[in-house]
Amino acid sequence: MSYLINKEPSIIVGGFVLGGAMIGAGMFSLPTIMSGAWFINSLLVLLIVCFIMFHSGIYILECTSKYGAGTNYFYISKELLPKWACYIANVSLIFVLYILMYAYISAAGSVIYGASRLYGYNINLRAIFIIFSIVLGAAIWWGGTCASRLTSLFLFIKIVLFVLAFSGLFIQAKSSLLFSFSVEGSNQLVLYPFVFIIIPYAITSFGYHGNVCSLYKIYNQNEKKVIKSCIVGCVLALIIYLLWMIGTMGNLPREQFITIINKGGNLDAFIDSLYTVLNSDYIETFLLWFSISAVFCSFLGVAIGLFDYILATLNFKDNAGGRFKSALICFTPPLLLCMFFPNGFLIAIAYAGMAACIWAIICPAVMVLKVRKKFSESGFKVWGGKGLIYTVIAFGIFGIICQLLAQFNILPIYR
Repeated sequence: MSYLINKEPSIIVGGFVLGGAMIGAGMFSLPTIMSGAWFINSLLVLLIVCFIMFHSGIYILECTSKYGAGTNYFYISKELLPKWACYIANVSLIFVLYILMYAYISAAGSVIYGASRLYGYNINLRAIFIIFSIVLGAAIWWGGTCASRLTSLFLFIKIVLFVLAFSGLFIQAKSSLLFSFSVEGSNQLVLYPFVFIIIPYAITSFGYHGNVCSLYKIYNQNEKKVIKSCIVGCVLALIIYLLWMIGTMGNLPREQFITIINKGGNLDAFIDSLYTVLNSDYIETFLLWFSISAVFCSFLGVAIGLFDYILATLNFKDNAGGRFKSALICFTPPLLLCMFFPNGFLIAIAYAGMAACIWAIICPAVMVLKVRKKFSESGFKVWGGKGLIYTVIAFGIFGIICQLLAQFNILPIYR
């Protein structure tokens, strides 16, 4: 540990850590939910959300800097928020982890089921849910080293397949589909009402906030290096999402996304739609296995965090029995949800975004207001003043409203 503390990683490495936290299976929801507003409008939303999420993340950094390395989100929220607000913030965090696990089990089931059909097998979808949860859950129960190595393996596979699959999609993309200002006989104005539903999904796609406290410790309390790493991570995620949008929206006509939406937005429906327009068996294979590796990687990242949180919070012993109890509490609820509601990937990502509005946007901004009153003006302070802080809070509230309106069918949704 002392070696890690004395030898700081480069800013690029820190940025890639944050980028890895942001870029995962959730990116598969973006083209589907963006199909209503289409390319240009969706890109503008991504830029705005990236700006807000970057600043809410470094608000956590400012709060952490006042309490020193080794503090975490739970500690600073307990110190800076009223008891009821601290409770809401941490419940929101736990909810996000559970709902993302449900989304990734659902996504894994659909994409593995699609792969089995492609290779001539017919495996029961719910059996896939159970086997997937048991195998990866056992890896996490066995120990952190096993889970970390497995995550690294899938991350490496994901990167290689990303390059292979996306290069093909990018080359075949048609600018006429991306930049058409006349969609289905209507002008561009008809697309604007579909912009708002994108916000909760985009928020989920820029979630790196749980890693800020760790980076602050790794960089020996050097705020400038953490900020630069946050910039690298956010820009990296933005570039990957842009390439993903070009590769998908540039190959699939807008009306074809309705079929995907009507199937719950699951990965198998999305990949099947891409298969209909791709003329390369190689790209299809690379895309399929990239999807599988992305889901595995995302699931392991979220599950490890929730597993450790349960183990520490409930004071279970770090032995076989204690870890088994933690595993049961960690994996059983999302698995049961998948058994009863197997096609919930798209809606689960939206709910995760709504909860993230609370713990990753509103709460950090409120905490930074409190920390500036509690501590002197000396030390690290995020730029922008109260105007930017209140803008971030307002955006978080707006994101929650968007999801609630969509849930009650008040907000326009392309379907």
